[in-house]
Amino acid sequence: MALLKQTLAVMIVLSWSSASIAGTCLPPVPPWMPTNAHDVQAYADLLQRDAETYFTDVERYFRCLDQERREVFEQVRDFTEDYARVLELLDGVRK
Repeated sequence: MALLKQTLAVMIVLSWSSASIAGTCLPPVPPWMPTNAHDVQAYADLLQRDAETYFTDVERYFRCLDQERREVFEQVRDFTEDYARVLELLDGVRK
């Protein structure tokens, strides 16, 4: 029972840390690909799954970057409007 509680505690902590970086896009790490023909044949299924997973992760990464770009553009647009109001107030004070 103690092991179960410790495992649950670790999972909760890990989920908190992943939630804190959810706003960042982390590029996937390409899987290792062997150069030896014997290794390629021996691990063909695993290599194929790793490659497919990698390509899926790359697509997810690009979608994340696109989403972050949209969010930053919206932030910049809102900030520009706010800053324009500040400049108008400053201009009114100087006159």
